[in-house]
Amino acid sequence: MTTATHTIPRALTTYLRRATWGLPEPRRQELWDELEEHVLTRADHLILGGLTPTQATAQAIRELGPPARVTLGMAKVYTMPKLILAAGTLALALSAGLYALARGTGPVGALPVLLSAPVKPTCVRGTVPPGVDIVSARGGVTCFYYSSSSSSREGRGVYLNGQDFVRIVQSQGGQATLSGRTLTVRLPGANTGENRFSARFVQSGQAYFDATLLIQMLSTSRPALFSGFDRPTVKIGDLSLHMGADQSVGSLWYNPLTALFVSALEEPPSPAAHTSGRYDTSVGYIVKDTSTIRHEVSTRLPPGEVVMLVTRRSGGNYTADTAEVQASGRVTLNSGSASVRFVASLSDLSPYDSGGRRSALLVRVTGIPLNNLKSGVFVPAQAISDAR
Repeated sequence: MTTATHTIPRALTTYLRRATWGLPEPRRQELWDELEEHVLTRADHLILGGLTPTQATAQAIRELGPPARVTLGMAKVYTMPKLILAAGTLALALSAGLYALARGTGPVGALPVLLSAPVKPTCVRGTVPPGVDIVSARGGVTCFYYSSSSSSREGRGVYLNGQDFVRIVQSQGGQATLSGRTLTVRLPGANTGENRFSARFVQSGQAYFDATLLIQMLSTSRPALFSGFDRPTVKIGDLSLHMGADQSVGSLWYNPLTALFVSALEEPPSPAAHTSGRYDTSVGYIVKDTSTIRHEVSTRLPPGEVVMLVTRRSGGNYTADTAEVQASGRVTLNSGSASVRFVASLSDLSPYDSGGRRSALLVRVTGIPLNNLKSGVFVPAQAISDAR
């Protein structure tokens, strides 16, 4: 349902009345609510891109298409044989219909995700470290987790069900198939090659894929645009994906993508990085900054934007952290250094302190196309920061 914080524009009300005309109740209200939520959410994204509220609403409505087409498409959904229209099937049909109607503008609902993967135990022959959770001991081989908390962290991430991903790609005009643990994808509007991915794990007979790795691979050939934090959206060419149906993904989504963002800042740009290893000789490993040294930075960015802080470790290795801009315009990020000085480009970063401060880079990573991410680099009014 639309929140009370929005004032519904008259143009949207008129469109919704025409688009839902002739549908049976309560189906008419159901579609009205879905379309209204979609238009307002899309308008919010367009406003962040620089449009006025009036322009953004008009653009979101245009992207849905003529109201008569919406009515016709939904009428076909609702007049399917009654045996087919069981409650679950109706919800799926409605969702798929709205995906198709909003083709290229992003799905109405968010993709469900898992935030942890099954973690395999460590197995050793001989001495077992203290303080571990032993799961088996046989034939001199002991298998264990280091601790419940550490095993949980090792498997943390954003994972998509392969069947959900196939459905959404197909609904937006792309090509996707799932065969066992292998996912094959061709983006909407793409005229060249397919991308193949292997599942990270299988759970309850369903193949799950690392969402951030999918995005890194797909964005090597098509422009990408990120928005949102808790339930982020990424648009790659004509494909839009909205993550997190009923849970916040936040830094679990953005921190693994820092390698992709850093590669976009290089001159010339490097190939997209994998989050767990070396991908070229110039930029090596991108490591999540797990320190507890926190820096609060004042920005002029609107709330909800996402900022990345990058420092250089040695050579082409970096640490990075991401966080959401708060209502005050302030953002809190981690750095391994207690005192930093913000610089204006990736090439200005040094692995060594100067005057007791480490150089650091701030980059807005949402609302800016990945191929123009350098325009997101900024130096705040106070160019130095000490940990708080």
